[in-house]
Amino acid sequence: MIAAGSSRWFAHCLRRPNPRWRVFSLAFAGGTAAYYRPWTAMLPDHGELWPIELPGRGVRFDEPLVDDMDTLAGDLATAIADRADLPVVLFGHSMGSAIAFATTRYLEARGVHPSLLICSGRAAPHRITPHGIHRQPDDGIVAEMIALGGTPDEILANQELIDLVLPIVRNDYRLIERYEPTLLPKVGVPIHVLCGTGDRDATPEGLRGWAELTDAGCRIDMFPGGHFYLNDHRTTVVRTIVQAVEERLIGGNAADPLPIGERVPEQPAAGRRIGIR
Repeated sequence: MIAAGSSRWFAHCLRRPNPRWRVFSLAFAGGTAAYYRPWTAMLPDHGELWPIELPGRGVRFDEPLVDDMDTLAGDLATAIADRADLPVVLFGHSMGSAIAFATTRYLEARGVHPSLLICSGRAAPHRITPHGIHRQPDDGIVAEMIALGGTPDEILANQELIDLVLPIVRNDYRLIERYEPTLLPKVGVPIHVLCGTGDRDATPEGLRGWAELTDAGCRIDMFPGGHFYLNDHRTTVVRTIVQAVEERLIGGNAADPLPIGERVPEQPAAGRRIGIR
């Protein structure tokens, strides 16, 4: 059992004097909460960003890593439920998408109903065939990190840093490659999917699979770029997230389902839509 009530889950949270909504964000395999720190300056004054620090990394480096999704998502749901005094939105990139979805199921079981789930850079978990990356030797995992992009050159060029990061990345791949969610129960949360057009592991069919996991509608936005498209389009991605949250909570009825379909990001040149069938 993780100390779910600990504030260490939210060491980098942005607090506002008069917030209207709160986004909890989850990083990719090997990532930390600090990845989302630059996003805070792009949010409106009434929006809060609470990046989630998973055990075994960042400010929680002294804690054991967790490679079981039920343990992680269940305890994270407890931590979020204690801070659900505002409308809750979950955002996850890559591995973070799978954790966000699993956590949403646990939140709903506790009677906490997020307003929106935003899944970035990953096909629906039931549409993914694991490749056993967590069983690869160290050089195989490093090759995967290089292929995906996103890992800073200063880490790849420093063996000591590689040795620090590899156990975390291996653990995270073990977490997601052993996660086999059932189709039921579907969540009652609208799912908004973001992805790069050149992401090799996220096919259109895999992305459309998210619509099979919700009763509240699904929408997909595509951006130029690969797996880490959000590094190149940070401003537009954050704007897209804020607009989706505002439309959900302020511009419309938060109880209404999200229409099955897509929305082009505010800067059309940076986004493309794909259909859901």
